[in-house]
Amino acid sequence: MKSDRATIRWTSGQLTDIFLFAETIGIIFLHQLSISSTEVGMKPLGFAAKLSTNENARVEELNLQSDQMKEFVQAEGHVIPQKRSAKIHDFCLGIPFGGLLFSMGLLGYIFSRSTISLVLGVAPGFATLLLGTLSLKFWRSGRSSFLFILAQAAISASLAWKYSHAYFLTNRLLPWGFYASLSTAMTCFYGYVLLAGGNPPPKKLAAIPQQ
Repeated sequence: MKSDRATIRWTSGQLTDIFLFAETIGIIFLHQLSISSTEVGMKPLGFAAKLSTNENARVEELNLQSDQMKEFVQAEGHVIPQKRSAKIHDFCLGIPFGGLLFSMGLLGYIFSRSTISLVLGVAPGFATLLLGTLSLKFWRSGRSSFLFILAQAAISASLAWKYSHAYFLTNRLLPWGFYASLSTAMTCFYGYVLLAGGNPPPKKLAAIPQQ
């Protein structure tokens, strides 16, 4: 009986140790399981954070491209095509032409006392000279010289007809043939300036972009 009791007591001690060992193993297992669960839970969070970072970078890139496109469109909007114009101003030839007619008509009247020199020389020469000067003044201020160019063209055209008629009647190359050719050339020049769009703008005004 004693040996059986001793065996039973030893078996109970062994069972107690086994239970303690099992409890310790269980605690360690639960601790490891908790750590593993935490790591598994952190991985989706890390993936979500990485995904969010990538999305933010993509959004910033799209915003940058949008800003660049807006700047490009605004830059294109400020590019305004230049207005069509002639290569030379009307007054560059108009003033010398008017001065020539005026001076030659005045000389002709002084030496010959002919009223034709006043009608076909002094008067149209002075008018052309005045219109060319006004055209220059308006051009410098940035205003249109269209009416002055048109008036000069009308004067030169009428002179071309008058001088040509006088040349056919007298068959004299000087002065009627020369004046007829010169007036015809000036009429063509004024017509070119008008059809080309008028005088070219001053450089200071052409450099300023229009809004």
